[in-house]
Amino acid sequence: MSRTKIFIFILLLAAIGAGFYYVPRSRPFESYTQRAAEAFQLKEFEHSIELYLKALKYYPGHPRTAEVILTIGDIYNFSLGNSEKATKAYEMLETRFPKSPETLKAYRHAGEMDEKNEQFEKALLDYQGLIDHFPDAEGIDEARFSVAMMAVKLKKFEPARRSLMAIVDKNPDTPVADKVLYQLGNIFFMEGSSKEAVEVLKVASEKYKDSPLLTEMQFTMANAYEEMGQIDNAMKIYKAIRYTYPNPRVVEKKIEKLNDRYKETKMFEQRALQAAKAANQAKGVPATLSPESQKSIKANFLRRKKDSALDKSLMELMEGEP
Repeated sequence: MSRTKIFIFILLLAAIGAGFYYVPRSRPFESYTQRAAEAFQLKEFEHSIELYLKALKYYPGHPRTAEVILTIGDIYNFSLGNSEKATKAYEMLETRFPKSPETLKAYRHAGEMDEKNEQFEKALLDYQGLIDHFPDAEGIDEARFSVAMMAVKLKKFEPARRSLMAIVDKNPDTPVADKVLYQLGNIFFMEGSSKEAVEVLKVASEKYKDSPLLTEMQFTMANAYEEMGQIDNAMKIYKAIRYTYPNPRVVEKKIEKLNDRYKETKMFEQRALQAAKAANQAKGVPATLSPESQKSIKANFLRRKKDSALDKSLMELMEGEP
């Protein structure tokens, strides 16, 4: 054998050896993902992510790519609490696979994560992204409801009300109708529109008697009656839910407070009567107060000092006005 052939043969052996030691051995995609799942079960979360990333690196076009990216995002989100890296994984899904089922889950998981972290504006955008890209998805009204609730958290009450009304307008039989009406009443109450709050919550509590939110509806309605000075109506509701409300002690305190107000009212009426009696005696007139005067005194005492402005937008929406 000539020296040239020997030299070529040696180079060939060297190349084969270099390839053996320096070129990564190819494993099946499922080998990486299976080992990653096993590492996850052992709570070796970082190692699990490392193996999933290798699967993506060596098989970039694999049909299960979206599934693996979602899994990586969920590990960062639910297991490691790293919202920054979870967000990057979810955003990668939204960019590369905008219509995949995994992306639908990514929007929902991102929204829940940001809501939990009190990043309400980001959560609103996450839920809205789900609605925009998957308008016909199952449970879409839950996402619409979440958008409205994020608006409430941001104190954007007008958009929140319109979002809630749009849910029942588009789908009167929506499974979240009880939650929609309850929160609609809450918004009115928070804005100081107690009359509208009572109207909405009365409808909700009568129509959805089996709702798990029933006692919450009734409690807020009683609060609204109290704000309006309708103590009898408020007391009636508080006594009806005193043993069924999730926190009975709160209701008991409300009842005690109203009882004190009753006593104060009686004292006020008595003092007013005595003052009128004294004034009339000085004038030689019998000291009595007409029933109308007594009612007026009681109403004035119970009425709140500050009258809240009434927001007409709900009534306009209900009546179909522009």
